[in-house]
Amino acid sequence: MRDIDQIESTLVVLYPKLKVTQLKVLHPGADDDGLWFFSHPDCDCEVQLEAPTRNCPFLLESGKDDQGRVVTTVDQAIDGVVAKLGLPPAR
Repeated sequence: MRDIDQIESTLVVLYPKLKVTQLKVLHPGADDDGLWFFSHPDCDCEVQLEAPTRNCPFLLESGKDDQGRVVTTVDQAIDGVVAKLGLPPAR
């Protein structure tokens, strides 16, 4: 299982209303589609995780601030998405 799959499945179990979408590219295979967007109806921003390999490390960014950071573990990615969305910790 790729890290992004584990991150996505864990977050959706913890926060069932969470929406996860992967960047849709014009030229699959040629364009980098290693970007995922996380949003929640109770939050006013969107969070992004980026990694062409689909495995850690990920660049974690939010539309709410310009403080991107690199997360190096699945747990850091999960906690970072939750924190940037402003959701209450679920674990």
